[in-house]
Amino acid sequence: MFLVLAFVLSLLKLVSGQWEVNGPAKPVQAMVGDDAIFSCFLSPETSAETMEVRFFKSLFSHVVHNYKDGEEQNYMQKQDYRGRTEFMKDSITTGRVFLKLKNITSSDAGTYGCWFASQTYYNEAIWELRVSGWGSTPLVSLTGYVDGGIQLRCQSSGWFPQPIVKWKDPQGQDLSSDTRMNLDSHGMFDVETSFVVKENARNISCSIQYADQSRGVQSRLWIGETFFQPSPWRLASILLGLLFCSLFIGAVGYWIFIIKSQSKYQRKTLNCDRRRTQKQAEWRDARKHTAMVTLDPDTAHPQLIISNLKSVTHREVPQEVPSSKKRFKKRQCVVASQGFSAGKHYWEVDVGFKKRWCLGVCQDNVDRQDKDGILSPQYGYWIIGQSKADGYFTFNPKRICLSLKTNPTRVGIFLDYEGGDISFFSINDQCHIYTLEHQFEGLLRPFIEPWSYSEENQMPIVII
Repeated sequence: MFLVLAFVLSLLKLVSGQWEVNGPAKPVQAMVGDDAIFSCFLSPETSAETMEVRFFKSLFSHVVHNYKDGEEQNYMQKQDYRGRTEFMKDSITTGRVFLKLKNITSSDAGTYGCWFASQTYYNEAIWELRVSGWGSTPLVSLTGYVDGGIQLRCQSSGWFPQPIVKWKDPQGQDLSSDTRMNLDSHGMFDVETSFVVKENARNISCSIQYADQSRGVQSRLWIGETFFQPSPWRLASILLGLLFCSLFIGAVGYWIFIIKSQSKYQRKTLNCDRRRTQKQAEWRDARKHTAMVTLDPDTAHPQLIISNLKSVTHREVPQEVPSSKKRFKKRQCVVASQGFSAGKHYWEVDVGFKKRWCLGVCQDNVDRQDKDGILSPQYGYWIIGQSKADGYFTFNPKRICLSLKTNPTRVGIFLDYEGGDISFFSINDQCHIYTLEHQFEGLLRPFIEPWSYSEENQMPIVII
């Protein structure tokens, strides 16, 4: 009877022209310290300008963000979310809104919902936010001689949710051990486990991973036979081994500390392997300043096709386009509708597997009728690019070749106007590519030049 009633109510909604609310189709995944973006939209498309829109966690009264009467009602937010949300309503006339939740913590994990209400009807959508924290590499140390064997200790911190810790023998089989886990002040798990190595186990590893086995880290230790041979020098050998092990662990720990303590950008190409931890943190910080960027079709060269104000595709044959003073006539490029003359702004561009492109910013007053001049700061351009013949490059102000470990298919761009620099990141491996310095003046616009060979013409470049 209940199912029949629900079916009848659904039919009545459709007949009366009511709408449904759709949220994320699957759980939203986020790392501790990153940002999460929730999207909600009405189906069929319906303007929500005059509606009340509420994002909440678990309970309807637990307000994350509330919008009503054309204004954001920040006073309704729970204290935990104040200053951490950004409501994006550029597409609210079609019933689509976004909410960015900044600086994710372990306590943010749980069930979320978005609720739309008009004067005559209301509805909501529910989804789950899953938060994870990637802990430190396990440090394995020798703590002493116990019950005819050597006791090992494995320690790691900064995990969420609670991980699984295992000792494994050389064949990868699990070994029984004593494990303790504690929550720190930020709700993250610190792990400590110990194990006594007997003579039949030489190559031992400490493995930490999540329950779904999606990710994991491992540290391995080899123990020589001399540690187990009866000898008057046995205690001295163990102490000597402990000394060398402690020195090694201390050196590794000091190296990690030096990398994490570096706080300034290196104003040149960086080795992503050696400074990965620091640059990932800088990239995450840049993403907190994500800007809405759309392409301006009135500026696009006639051989460029603009789709949905986000995608640009090169064509060999020019199309007929309206005449505009803003349009680039000879250089085959396009700029964004948005311009920046202050503040910090971040956006990403998907270049796919194209072999030729240029990305960055340019001054709004660059000469759009001519192609003379290179894409260098002296002509009002701050870019990086890829050439099929020469690889990756930039101009500062002369041409500089860049060496990248991997070929990025998506590039992040971060403009710090007052700070006087624009930085480029490879999203594939979350590495910093290069930073250009300049005391900017006037209006700057995001810039794309999708150079193309004939076989690449159908491959678009897309602003994310």
